[in-house]
Amino acid sequence: MACLARPLIEFQVEDRRRPPDFLHCGLLELLAATVYEQNLDLVQTCRAAFKEIIWNHPKVQPTEEEIKKYNDAALCCGTSFAHLLPPARVCQDSYCPSYRDSEDIMTLKEPLSHKATMHTLRNGALPVYSTSLYCRGCHRRYYPNYHVRKSTSLRTYYGGVPRSIQVAQHFYIESPLLELLANGMVFGWLSSSNWARIYNIALARTESHVLNNKIVFASQLQSSTRPNPDGWNLDMRAEDVLNGFVLYSLLLEKAERRSILVLAHDESTQKGRLGPALAERNKAMEGIGQEAYPHACDLCFFVFEDSDRNLMKIQTAHCDGDTIGHRCCKAHNCKTPLASNLQHFCPGHQDRKLKCAVIDCDADSAKNHRTCADPAHRALETAYFTRGKSLYKLRSRHKKTGVAVPADSMPDITGDNDDDDEVIIEHGRDGPVQVGCDGKPEGGNRRLRAYFGSRRTHNEQLIMRSCGVILSRATLFGSEAVSAVNDFAKATFPSPESTPEFFIFDNNCKLDVHQRTIGDHHFDNTGKPVDVFHFTCKHKLTDHHCQLYCNPAAFPELIDENGNWRFNTSICEQTNVWFEGYISVVRDMEAKRYNFFLDEMIKRRNRYIIKELGEKGHNPWAIPMVALFPPSA
Repeated sequence: MACLARPLIEFQVEDRRRPPDFLHCGLLELLAATVYEQNLDLVQTCRAAFKEIIWNHPKVQPTEEEIKKYNDAALCCGTSFAHLLPPARVCQDSYCPSYRDSEDIMTLKEPLSHKATMHTLRNGALPVYSTSLYCRGCHRRYYPNYHVRKSTSLRTYYGGVPRSIQVAQHFYIESPLLELLANGMVFGWLSSSNWARIYNIALARTESHVLNNKIVFASQLQSSTRPNPDGWNLDMRAEDVLNGFVLYSLLLEKAERRSILVLAHDESTQKGRLGPALAERNKAMEGIGQEAYPHACDLCFFVFEDSDRNLMKIQTAHCDGDTIGHRCCKAHNCKTPLASNLQHFCPGHQDRKLKCAVIDCDADSAKNHRTCADPAHRALETAYFTRGKSLYKLRSRHKKTGVAVPADSMPDITGDNDDDDEVIIEHGRDGPVQVGCDGKPEGGNRRLRAYFGSRRTHNEQLIMRSCGVILSRATLFGSEAVSAVNDFAKATFPSPESTPEFFIFDNNCKLDVHQRTIGDHHFDNTGKPVDVFHFTCKHKLTDHHCQLYCNPAAFPELIDENGNWRFNTSICEQTNVWFEGYISVVRDMEAKRYNFFLDEMIKRRNRYIIKELGEKGHNPWAIPMVALFPPSA
């Protein structure tokens, strides 16, 4: 018990180079209570006898019962097991008069403590105290994860990744647990809501198997059941899971780059505080920002000798889109972020929310309606409110993807599950009809059309290697236009040296025509076959340009000596099975978090794939960036 109290004892002494000869009454009472001893003189005598051993003892790993005993005595004394303290005892600013070369003599003062909850992997949810210290020399306050200077009001993190990360004002999550949460998101498509529920049910208490199976473990139930201490909420919240994942990922990224995370301190919400850092990271990830961008291995990088016995290489890049999207402005192809997911238009298009919902109609909507007074337009609105939106959404989602993991595994018992998703109503031959996710009406050609509800971006475009490593991702807003795909491909391969020998895309015939039409020669040295599946099933024999320039069989380099495809040309379809699992997980995220989350999922999955490639003997390596982007002469 004295070893558990040592960090607190060290924190309360000015000189930590040797143990104190005497403990003040509060600490003595704490130690006495942990061993049910009332004689404080005896406790003081015992501590004095063992003080050198305790002071130099390695960190102990207490049992659940020892933690409970310690907290039973400590919580009422304003401390706890795993009391969260600043890592610094002196000011870290070398220009401050309170700075010292050593941490031995404390110069920080004015401790402030408050109750907090710490979610751990080994010990469940723990009630703890968190304490900060103040530097009178430069007016900084030092917290467990960061320090804040009064003049700037910025949170400057200490560097590295702390063991316990503050995800909200009174909530901390341990890094090992955050690593588990992140991997559950990568490999299990687990949302923040589902993770919070799993933790509260199965991990928050170490005896959860007893509490969740009361009939079987009835004899153990009484010893395993204990109420939460007064003043503590030990439940993990969904917003803390997502905030924790985001902050943990940012700290990891900064640590990998030997940089420091700096956030605003006075933001009212953690979401708002993290926003600028997410925007910065998202910008850095565009184009060539993924760490696995220079990846190569035996499955995606082939070397051969040409007829002159020169060594040549072949790399393929594969492109495809997935119907995942975030809420966006309803103005076509507008990329300005929404001020809030409750809005339908960005700040620059707010005037359009008063307009008729019918496409190309500039009339104002009538009072209490979403369309103008035109009877044909009003008929579309009536159809929208009467045709069973929930059934349409289920059908469209089923068409969009074969994988749909729910963001929340529990039903909405209120029955209010209208999420304001986009619904398209169009005049058909027999009256108003709903338009499917492919943009085509259920009967006939396109006619008068209206958009209701919020709008989402059209799709996520991925470019990857044939081994499954994803190089880059981009959001397409209005449609999967070949012009947008061309821009994305050029951002991913901006230099001639980085362009692949073959770019495989299911609509390469249209992409090639587009490039020739606009005179874009960036990919002149890149072959553009259509992947085998789409070419066989969806491209016409009568399309002369497609057959001449995009038939995969017209590229002998793609076929090995046994007549088999040298590269996995269907890797996009296989990757989509994983990527489309996030359609429900990210559906309610605003744009910055949406982009950050997907990029982080790709980064972690890439790391796993590269590890697997190495273990299976496919020799992964990284092409030097200077070879892909040589310095200009």
